[in-house]
Amino acid sequence: MKHRVRVSAPFSFRGKTFHPEIVLDMERFLAEGKGLEDIHPMLAAANGIGGYSYEYEMLEAAPLHFDRPEGLVGEYLVKGRLDLDGLRAALQRQKRLELLAGLAREKMKIESLEEIPGLAEALLAAYEAGSRTTPD
Repeated sequence: MKHRVRVSAPFSFRGKTFHPEIVLDMERFLAEGKGLEDIHPMLAAANGIGGYSYEYEMLEAAPLHFDRPEGLVGEYLVKGRLDLDGLRAALQRQKRLELLAGLAREKMKIESLEEIPGLAEALLAAYEAGSRTTPD
């Protein structure tokens, strides 16, 4: 499943309205360690706005608007604002569950973590506990 969202930052400059927009693949965006502060330069580059222009200054001042979510992004989008930290945590959780589901299938012959109530949460807790421990 793709986790994408369209982001735009409309602004006006010298009587002309600009509508820069891009579609972000949020898994890739987060994997690259990017944050909200990286979006304005991405918008500029994708829409032919030079980094050393008055248009760029106006773009930087324009609020970001998020819409057309796909996948988990929709759960973290409210009135055009994106909860990036919440989305990051949800995507990490989903990746962990996919890993754990594969292990449960391979080692325990369980086709779905939902087959056994509480199994997903127990495996996640064990995963997180193991992640916190340090080797002796």
